[in-house]
Amino acid sequence: MDRLDSQSRTRDRLAALPGPVLRPLVPGQAAAPPAEPAPEGPLNLAYRLPVTGKLVRGLGEISDAGVRARGLTIGARADALVVAPARGRIAYAGPFRGYDNIVIIEHGGGWTSLVTGLAALNARVGEAVDQGSPIGRAHGGAGGVTVELRRAGQPIDIVPLLGQG
Repeated sequence: MDRLDSQSRTRDRLAALPGPVLRPLVPGQAAAPPAEPAPEGPLNLAYRLPVTGKLVRGLGEISDAGVRARGLTIGARADALVVAPARGRIAYAGPFRGYDNIVIIEHGGGWTSLVTGLAALNARVGEAVDQGSPIGRAHGGAGGVTVELRRAGQPIDIVPLLGQG
């Protein structure tokens, strides 16, 4: 019963997340994400990239399919270690729609990180993680590992936060 309750709470939290952004009718005409700087305050965390590799796509860039990126995508080698970008608690870890394995980390104060492109998971729901704690292994290849930082469901530019703390 405890497991069913936990799964129900996770399902409710996932259902409360903002839905997918639809593709624009004409590629390249999607609205840009808010250009606000990363707010200071409640996050109060150092932030790091979750995997080593080459930047494939940045926040706001438009893919060949016409979808505007809401985070950073890093091309990583297959089986590369993927780590938590900041301390927090694992809110979700598992397969999700077309993203294969994903990890959602709650940092408190409305801040969350979403990490996709994982071939294997090392994280469990409810587990507390420190920055740099292993959360999985990368698929590798063209898709890369994507990391999105959100506050109250809105994408936030990670770059100003990298290396702070």
